Amino acid sequence: MKKTVLALVVIFIAIQLIPFDVPATVPSDKSLEIQAPDNVKQILKRSCYDCHSNTTHFPWYSSIAPVSWFTKYHVKEGRAHMNFSLWGKYPDEKKLKYLQKIPKAIKSKMPLPSYLIMHQDAKLSDADKKAIEDWTTEAAFDLE
Repeated sequence: MKKTVLALVVIFIAIQLIPFDVPATVPSDKSLEIQAPDNVKQILKRSCYDCHSNTTHFPWYSSIAPVSWFTKYHVKEGRAHMNFSLWGKYPDEKKLKYLQKIPKAIKSKMPLPSYLIMHQDAKLSDADKKAIEDWTTEAAFDLE
């Protein structure tokens, strides 16, 4: 039993040395950030920005492998998929595509259930979802 525990401790310590570096904050031009009404922007910041912007607030446990790998992988993927900090760089066609997908995503899978375990405040209420849906509809109309 002692050997098993010791082996597990050694493995746990060893995996801490495997890097998966995703910076919490990536410098970006604030003028490129998505423009939305204040209420919508606050919802996005509370529920979406940790994975879909250049300003992520990594909690303490995101420094401990293997949780850090999972967390940082999701942030990397989220930023690559859609980044609210770079919204102004996207062509209108891409913005329109995202504006059409956002309401569907928040109804079906976003924020991810695994994220909500430790971030209960990110859970979207029906009113939050409605505000985002109304905003995306209006913003998409303005782009067309």
